[in-house]
Amino acid sequence: MSEQIMTPPAQLQQEYTGGSVSYYRVEIKDPTSSDLPPYIAECNDIIEALGMNYAEGNAFKALWRRAAAQNLGLSKKGYKDGVYDAEKVEFFGARLVAQSKRRVRTKDIE
Repeated sequence: MSEQIMTPPAQLQQEYTGGSVSYYRVEIKDPTSSDLPPYIAECNDIIEALGMNYAEGNAFKALWRRAAAQNLGLSKKGYKDGVYDAEKVEFFGARLVAQSKRRVRTKDIE
């Protein structure tokens, strides 16, 4: 499997906006599939392409933000230590468990 190299932008800065920001984008220079050219992956595009629900999307975004901050130095303004994002993953993970159990119970009743 080829290694994916994520390159941060030349000038790293913390951003705080409701719009599209650099910490939700990552450059894939060497895609796993050899037939794909290098590309820019964007968090929201992946969420929408996979049809994630609210809890899935929020957990995914929190993991993405945490990894971008820790591994690439890309972060939201005011980012400290990753605890907030870890707590979001925990909260939305619990929501996913509850949703999955509810879905199983509903199928059992049918």
